[in-house]
Amino acid sequence: MATTAVARPGERPGLRSRRHKLRHVIGGPGDRGGPIRVLVADDQHVACVGTLQLLTERGFDLLPAVTDVRRLVDAVRAGSPDVVVVEPSMGDRGVTLAVIAALVAQQPPVHVLAFVSELSPLTVEAALDSGCLGVVPKTSTADGVVAGVEEVARGERHLHPRAIAALLQRRQAAETLRSMRALSVRELSVLQRIAEGRTNADIAGDLGVSDATVKTHVAHILRKLQAEDRAHAVSRALRLGLFT
Repeated sequence: MATTAVARPGERPGLRSRRHKLRHVIGGPGDRGGPIRVLVADDQHVACVGTLQLLTERGFDLLPAVTDVRRLVDAVRAGSPDVVVVEPSMGDRGVTLAVIAALVAQQPPVHVLAFVSELSPLTVEAALDSGCLGVVPKTSTADGVVAGVEEVARGERHLHPRAIAALLQRRQAAETLRSMRALSVRELSVLQRIAEGRTNADIAGDLGVSDATVKTHVAHILRKLQAEDRAHAVSRALRLGLFT
């Protein structure tokens, strides 16, 4: 029997139903063609309750929540969700990530959205490495969470802007470490003086070496930092945080 959606106060009759059909119905090959079915797995009670309430209000089909990661595999098998919204830090350290990897390895694979309370570079990398298609922080807006669930349900990658920033931070830190390891102590000293606007002759006098030696150091610095000239080398060094 067909059911009629009840409009919210101040909302035109039928608007919620139309929004529900347009935004939260899967239509890809092999899909059920109904509302997106979501399983929330989180052992942080307040966050879990809030997530369930939000997704219910937005028209998703919610399965009973899981608060114990040891029950997650059975819950997925029983409910066949389109998306699992999970807090990767729930349970013992590393256990949830291993469970996620096992779910993703299934055929067909389970689509997982990491809903994280800690948005560090390591957290984002660990979630993606375990097979999560998306990462959204718990500080996200309601629309941000909904967008993440919808895109992951379609099998698409979804990274919140702050998750992308965390990955870029990780990449920059790794690049900085590589650059610092690549440059010798003397080359760092020369680079510092270049940043101060010193000429090769000035630097040679400070360090007690020949102009030719300074030129060799500068050539090595440009090559190791992949810089086009002295100004570019200083710019890259500043961005990488090589100056203390």
